Amino acid sequence: MDRDQLIETVRALAAADPRVLALFLGGSLGQGLGDAYSDVDLIAVVEPAAHGAFTDAAHDWLSAGLDIVHWYRPHPALPLFGSVTVDWLRADLTVTVPGMVHGAKDRLKPLYDPASLFETLPDRLAPRAADPDKIEAMVREFLRILGLLHVAVGREEWAVSVTGTGMLRNHLIALMVEQLDLPHPPGALHLKRLLSAEDMDLVTGLPVAEANRDSIVSANFAYARIFLPRARALAERVGAAWPEAFEAATRARLRRDLGADWDGPALGVVR
Repeated sequence: MDRDQLIETVRALAAADPRVLALFLGGSLGQGLGDAYSDVDLIAVVEPAAHGAFTDAAHDWLSAGLDIVHWYRPHPALPLFGSVTVDWLRADLTVTVPGMVHGAKDRLKPLYDPASLFETLPDRLAPRAADPDKIEAMVREFLRILGLLHVAVGREEWAVSVTGTGMLRNHLIALMVEQLDLPHPPGALHLKRLLSAEDMDLVTGLPVAEANRDSIVSANFAYARIFLPRARALAERVGAAWPEAFEAATRARLRRDLGADWDGPALGVVR
């Protein structure tokens, strides 16, 4: 089965099920921006009275047409499911009801829509400003991970520290995406399409830590020098509180234990 056959198979499942009012194709394929590696994002709009039962049986419903070898629910509180087929095609399924379709005509493609629900959707979604609480939480978590550098260095846990620098890198990328005020969260594997060439060069040019002291410290400080000024500017723009005391405490602890902080030299610090 190829991807087009998968889409047609699920469309036929929807058309044969009286509970399903519409089936939309979302994600990059729904926007006409997909490539050979894009997954299939499906949105099933069902009768409100059937939503609970349909959601509970979503695996069985999709398995009636697809040979699924992996099934997961990334957010247990949401009716969103991910699957991988025997051909390693990826298909996500969201189950919703009329009036609760989070999308717009420029982001969705109707696959089955006898009631013309597509016509009730807006032409496009408005830009979404970053959530102040989310930005504050992001900054606090970045500082927490950064502050643990003194523990990693003290214990000489270099292998674990490589994982920590990867987490800082992920926070930086997430911050860059938040700065874009996108109307909808993007797919995780479409970074080049979202970020500017300058930011992509910045991300790809930042150091990847090796499992030794100087490399770990240098990488942590490099990420901090990029992340924190950007995060502060975004926090000011959206009205997010800045954890001044936590930042000061983190800086003081690193300076005390390492002899430097992220605004100082990253190599040759006091041992």
